[in-house]
Order: sequence, then structure tokens, then C-alpha cells
Amino acid sequence: MTGASVIAHSERLIVVVGPSGAGKDSVLRAWAELRGGSGGAVVHHAQRVITRPADGGAEQHEPVSREGFAALQQRGSFATSWQAHGLDYGVRHQALAPLAAGDWVVLNSSRAHLSTLREQAPRLSVVEITASSALRAQRLAGRGREDAAAVALRLQRDVPAVQADLTLVNDSSVHEVAQGLQSWWKARQHAP
Repeated sequence: MTGASVIAHSERLIVVVGPSGAGKDSVLRAWAELRGGSGGAVVHHAQRVITRPADGGAEQHEPVSREGFAALQQRGSFATSWQAHGLDYGVRHQALAPLAAGDWVVLNSSRAHLSTLREQAPRLSVVEITASSALRAQRLAGRGREDAAAVALRLQRDVPAVQADLTLVNDSSVHEVAQGLQSWWKARQHAP
């Protein structure tokens, strides 16, 4: 499932991908704290619409029913959309609007959706966040969203290889990983 929109100003779009339990949301929160109110370029986090109830987790997504998602899709409300883990994900056009204003947007997406996103936004940057299988299993179990069988399926999921602009291994201090992202982003801002 995908939208057909072309995403303008994609040179300031950062797509974050990685396996479930890698700690993507934790790294993004730590990175936001690092940036703080230091001035300079503005980074927006693209809120996702997901067919999952609000769960108080790290991501403040917009929860919708499957029917509601289908209605939004039919009305052309999404700049891009995809399916993963039995859920529908969408990003509204207005979530990417800051790109046109000269700001940056970070989108937490799916590795399987990357080829479509690269067609829609050919100048995007990809940041892959990974972690060891043992640590991912521990984190997924701690979230409490799924039973042990579902967690095992997530850990065994086969996905296309990612050609990332930056790969971060989130097995140590999340602050150190966020520092790596911050250093890369600062250099990226000044890249031609």
C-alpha cells in the first residue's frame, strides 16, 4: 500500500529505519534533547497514522481503525503509506509540509517501504538504527504489546538490505548513539 505523492524538498527528509526493538524512538528522543533550543535548523518529527490504539509508548501516533485508515487513504490524505506487522501506517501531507518551509523532517518508516520512499523522495537520507538480537528481544518483551510468539516472528523477519547514509548500533548508551546522529546531521546540513 503506498501513496503516489512526490515529496518535494526531500533533501531535508531523514528516514529512520531499523528492526523492531532497535530503540529508534529512544534515539530520536535523545537526539531531540541534544538539539534542544540551540537555534539553527529546525527538525520536525512526522507523526504517523497507525491502525493501533494509543498505548502510551514512545511514539505519539494518531490511532485510527482500519476503516478510518481506508477512508483517509481513499481521500488522498496520505503523502505515503505502507503495511508492516499487520498494521497500516500513513503519513499525512501536512506532516511533511515543513520541508517546503526550509525545515527538516524525520520520518520513522519501514525498511520494506524504503524503495517506494526513494521513488517519492529521491534526495532523502536514510539512517538505520540497529541492535543485537538479544537486546531487541528484551526490549520487545518489555513493551508488552505482543506475546512471545509474535516477538519471535518480529526477530526473524526477513527484510531487504538497507543502503543507509548512516548506520548506528544502539547497544550501548542511547546518548552516545544520539551524539553520533547529531554529528552526522550537522555535517549533512552543510553538504552540497
